[in-house]
Amino acid sequence: MNAPEDHRHGGNGRNGRDRDRANDRANGRAGDGTPLRVLVAGGGIGGLTAALALTRAGHEVTVAERAPRYEPAGAGIVLAANALHVLSALGVDLAPHSLALPSLDVVAADGRLLRRVEPQRAGRGYGPTRALSRTALHTALLDALPPAARPVTGRAVSALHDTGGSVTVRFERTAPAPGGPDPRPSDPKRSDPKGSDPQRSGPEGPGGSGEEAYDLVVGADGIRSTVRAHAAARPPALRHSGVTCWRGLTGNPGVTSAVESWGPGTKTGLVPLPDGRLYYFLVRPAPRRAPAPAWPEAFRRAFAHHRGVPARLLDGLDGPPPLHHDLEELDAPVWGRGRVLLLGDAAHAMTPNLGQGAAMAIEDAYALALALRAGADGAADRYRALRHRRVRAVQLASRHAGYVTRWRNPLAGAVREAAVRHMPAALQDRQYRGLVEPALALVREPLT
Repeated sequence: MNAPEDHRHGGNGRNGRDRDRANDRANGRAGDGTPLRVLVAGGGIGGLTAALALTRAGHEVTVAERAPRYEPAGAGIVLAANALHVLSALGVDLAPHSLALPSLDVVAADGRLLRRVEPQRAGRGYGPTRALSRTALHTALLDALPPAARPVTGRAVSALHDTGGSVTVRFERTAPAPGGPDPRPSDPKRSDPKGSDPQRSGPEGPGGSGEEAYDLVVGADGIRSTVRAHAAARPPALRHSGVTCWRGLTGNPGVTSAVESWGPGTKTGLVPLPDGRLYYFLVRPAPRRAPAPAWPEAFRRAFAHHRGVPARLLDGLDGPPPLHHDLEELDAPVWGRGRVLLLGDAAHAMTPNLGQGAAMAIEDAYALALALRAGADGAADRYRALRHRRVRAVQLASRHAGYVTRWRNPLAGAVREAAVRHMPAALQDRQYRGLVEPALALVREPLT
């Protein structure tokens, strides 16, 4: 295969050539192994995984990231075996960057153990669940990408038009491009990151504005996706889950396994990470955009039911958690149409109650590459067939889990705790196998 054309620079004069190439592929050559020219809008977990899967399948990929540069974003993340197996199939080994979690303890607010979940006990060689910082995950994905597919930062999709044979995309500049910064998460431990390259800029030089034509556009631009607004005939509304969430990282006081504490309507979680760090989250009912409780007294009162380590965590924090978001989701998945497809939060934003949002985006990326084996024409239907039933089931299960954990009535809480304590181990193992096995079936299919 010829080396991919470098389309990082150039003006609108290239549009005719771009459209000619796209039309040639549309006229019968897209399914014969000719690489497609793909734009991935969004350089988050799903977008980077999509770029990796698509380049491995032989396509020419550009990643356009709205942010002016990669900065540390988010806090921690827990990836179950389904996500880890897909990443492994794409050549990404997270073991050096993560901590294997021996168990997840679900406890009552007073500290009583309700359930110990041990994923490896579910068997069949699935491997562990792993915890790491989101910055470490982004860095691992960026390290795995070839230089030609590194994200172009400071560049956002402002409009697009699917002609049937190609997609014309208009970009806008989101920040000046001074040149030189490494387009990856900042990490003080990495003074000379491997593969560091200058920030890439768009088709009109440093500005990153202008138009280009692509064979396919993938919207991986998050819950408030610009691409989704163009790709869906009736873009779905965001659904508020009824709760708000705070997240952060701090020093680990000695927590060795993940712990989730359920109180009357509130929830706290602690997850150990490498290098002596701890990822924590706190969830409470609140209307959209409600102000946060005053720090520290009102904040601690809001979670006063939680005893033990969660209480000591709040006492030990120097200030309020740095990240605060209302938990929202899409009411139902939307996959795109024609030559504009969606993945991750852009397609099916879900609540984090099962810890599967990023995992579903990672699976999406592999499935998308499979759907393109026969070319761009008809890929939307093939992609939806691979993903909709699976993702919808996980989305609804996560929604239900969130509903149950919000119960405030003491009697309802007692019923919930009894149900968790007495769940048969065989049922728990069967549920976990149902989570992992579809991903294993997915990666058994070769990308080319």
